[in-house]
Amino acid sequence: MKLAAVVLCSACVFAAAADDGLPSMPSDTEVWNAGVDCYRRGDVTNALLLLKPLLLSQTHGPRAAEVVAKLEFERGDREAAADAAQIALRAAPDDPKANRNFTRAVSGLAELRENKRVEAVLKSARGKDPGSMMEASMLEARRLMAAAGSYRTNAPAAAVAAADALSSRATKLADSWIPLREIIVQSVTNEEEAATMLSQLDQAQKGTEKAAVELGDMNPEAYASLSGVEHDFTRFFKRTVLPPPAIAADLVAQSNAWQDAEEINGRNWQQDALDYTRAFRSKFPAWAQAYEQQAQADTNRPPFTKEDQAKISALATELEKIQIECCGKTLPPQQVKALDLIRKIQELLPKNGGGGNQQNQNQNQNQNQDKDRNKDQSQQQQQPQQSDQRQEQDPDKQQPEPEPKDGQPEEKPEDQEIEAILKKAQERNDEHEAEKKARMRKAPLPPNERDW
Repeated sequence: MKLAAVVLCSACVFAAAADDGLPSMPSDTEVWNAGVDCYRRGDVTNALLLLKPLLLSQTHGPRAAEVVAKLEFERGDREAAADAAQIALRAAPDDPKANRNFTRAVSGLAELRENKRVEAVLKSARGKDPGSMMEASMLEARRLMAAAGSYRTNAPAAAVAAADALSSRATKLADSWIPLREIIVQSVTNEEEAATMLSQLDQAQKGTEKAAVELGDMNPEAYASLSGVEHDFTRFFKRTVLPPPAIAADLVAQSNAWQDAEEINGRNWQQDALDYTRAFRSKFPAWAQAYEQQAQADTNRPPFTKEDQAKISALATELEKIQIECCGKTLPPQQVKALDLIRKIQELLPKNGGGGNQQNQNQNQNQNQDKDRNKDQSQQQQQPQQSDQRQEQDPDKQQPEPEPKDGQPEEKPEDQEIEAILKKAQERNDEHEAEKKARMRKAPLPPNERDW
């Protein structure tokens, strides 16, 4: 690389400019010569400090860009080297030397950028609970899927802003697969299965990235893509979830099934509850053994006796049988018993048991208890009115309650409570069917008023 002769040293540039006592700025030629002087003396820091402001100079810009590209490349700043080499190439697009320097600067730059991005994502995830990260990603996928069905009905300006915001969230969600890969692969027992799992994870990450692009482009297919993303996160969450958060998620799903909540992404809440129970049962023995060993080494951990472990195993076995039965029925009365069994299991598990997400477990449990309590109060208020209406409409179907025969024990309060719950469940089922028929009789809303 040939450089112009040095006219002034870097120390003399500003001194020469101020000889007349008036403040003035050195010319581009003076700065260029001072920068070249620093470059030849090996003073890279001052050379870059002087030459970088000249990159857009009409007289010295291309030559300064060539020198800056070389210095930045040698000290390892590939991004700055590529930017400077591009400026030099634009000034002389047919120059073979400029083309070679640009090719050299950008070679491997995409891979380098990807490696830096991965390092940044892993650094931000360091120290976080893996189970909580997986569950948070699953819930974020559900929120994005819900939002993707509604933002396009807004005014154009608002819709574009919403699409950009959703695309950014989906991009961040795609990055969450990076720290989760290692966690998921660790749950695999053999190399063949690990290879299959890695392939599935690659497809899941690409699907999430695809959804982010579709959201940014306001593509209607974004909803379908996010539906697949939600399925992927839910599937891997169920695969890796530990017993404490599994039973917490079980309580949420079973509560939604009992309350006849709307299906999530085409899945039945009762089936979700059964999946979490099975995940709990498959991992509980090994988890309990590991916890017991940790408790022996750490006296601050709450004890977890063999007796409690046996009770939990028996309750989980009974719970799975009930949930299998519930999967084939509409609002079966056994759902109440399933909820009771889940809460008993939670009570027997050691508090802060190292399974992660303990705070979320308590919050979910309290929220569902509030939901159950509010539902019971609402149904108790509606029950007399509904009962009167049914007596007026179907007088022939009324049957007096049988009185206890001599020698037979009277009904216990628990039996009366179960009977009341059965009646409430049947009434809720009748109301649900009536609402369905009423909705079917209504005319569809115009597109601008639809609740997507």
